[in-house]
Amino acid sequence: MAKKIIRLTERELNEAIRDTLLLEMATFGTEKWGKYIYRIAVHGASTKDRPIPHIHIYLNTDVQPYKQFNFEVSLVDILCKDEINLIYQLDRKNNVKITNRTECSWTGYADIYNGIKQFLSSPPKSKRNGIFIDNLDRAIYEWNRETDFSKTENGGNPLKEYLDKNNLVVLPKYMKYFE
Repeated sequence: MAKKIIRLTERELNEAIRDTLLLEMATFGTEKWGKYIYRIAVHGASTKDRPIPHIHIYLNTDVQPYKQFNFEVSLVDILCKDEINLIYQLDRKNNVKITNRTECSWTGYADIYNGIKQFLSSPPKSKRNGIFIDNLDRAIYEWNRETDFSKTENGGNPLKEYLDKNNLVVLPKYMKYFE
């Protein structure tokens, strides 16, 4: 898909853009927390940026998503521990870049923490409203959609398969997303 977009764009602009970075992520929410607007997005496992399935929170104004601000929230920790944990933190304005998940912290970012917690439990604001239980259900759907189903054992649910292969148990309150 990205190669097709590049070819079409090159044809339209009549110039080569092969060095341009194209990022494909399923953005499924835009929220204002504090004084900034953030996009909430996921991508599948095929990007190989981090092995843990996660949700991105980045600034709406970032030309290249997540160059100025990027928080990555573990989907695994939500589903298996009922915790909203960061696995990566980037905030260039405040000179924060933490790649070790054990050092990540919500300290100083309470508005984003409370916002994502509220957002994930709220119904989606989209045409697809009614299909999903809430935005967490939408995040799981989008993560699965962005992951190559052909690489799953039975063409089923890639996130559930990831959890099972890593001996991770989904908490009973979240099993409704996999039934």
